[in-house]
Amino acid sequence: MSDTLAIIKTIMRASSHRFVGRIGRDPEVRYFEGGKSVANASIGINIPGSKQGDGKQPDWFKVEIWGDDGQSFSDQCRKGDLVEVLGRVKTSRWTDRNTGEERQQLVITADQWSLVRPSDQRQAGPAAAPAAAPAPAPAAAP
Repeated sequence: MSDTLAIIKTIMRASSHRFVGRIGRDPEVRYFEGGKSVANASIGINIPGSKQGDGKQPDWFKVEIWGDDGQSFSDQCRKGDLVEVLGRVKTSRWTDRNTGEERQQLVITADQWSLVRPSDQRQAGPAAAPAAAPAPAPAAAP
């Protein structure tokens, strides 16, 4: 078992955790019968103490956010944005249909989220056009 997986399993024993990472793909929302919805995305979290460009790859987690919070997350966040999520970690297990191998993935079920910083691409977007000057008020009759 990798050191990262051992650390994550230790973390999972607590009830709620804070994760800060960059969104790896635009969030997607799925709708279910009965009106429930869930937003899904992936976030890459750098290993504490690592720096960009040092060759260390981030750990990737699936994030799910249910209900109206998930819809807001999907509306406001994009690939590359730095986000903070607060939630529980669970392990999703399944059997790969092609290979028959057991697979597992860690999933963060977020109770709260916030956009920490939009991606560089969004910050460098086109500048907003200046607002049009208001029309002059009609002159009052003498």
